[in-house]
Amino acid sequence: MAWRAPKSVSFRACIYPSSDREGCFVAHCLELDLIGEGRTPQDAVVELIEAIRLQLDACDNASQFFFPAPGRIWQRYAQAKKAKRVFLRRIVQEAVRKASRREYAPHFDTVVATSSVPERYLAASTA
Repeated sequence: MAWRAPKSVSFRACIYPSSDREGCFVAHCLELDLIGEGRTPQDAVVELIEAIRLQLDACDNASQFFFPAPGRIWQRYAQAKKAKRVFLRRIVQEAVRKASRREYAPHFDTVVATSSVPERYLAASTA
């Protein structure tokens, strides 16, 4: 029987502009050091979900699945979270639905965006 990630696992992601491709965004999962890239932040999240699924299929156990992102990504995440740059929950949910081709759909606890991501993708900040 293949190893399956527990359904209760939730992930955190940070969205930022791609350094390699002009006009593209990266969605980076902190717990897995996986990325998705797309023309919009939402497309990047869809690609990240697919990367998580592919990683899950390729792993035999949890030690192969969980591999944390580098410290600089965690720092970006912390700065964006402190600045309350939280990605719109409905956009994340739409991305999960769009990517739902199989039974496993990852749950994202928090998705934040750096200051370079347009405000229209963000939830209204709460003071």
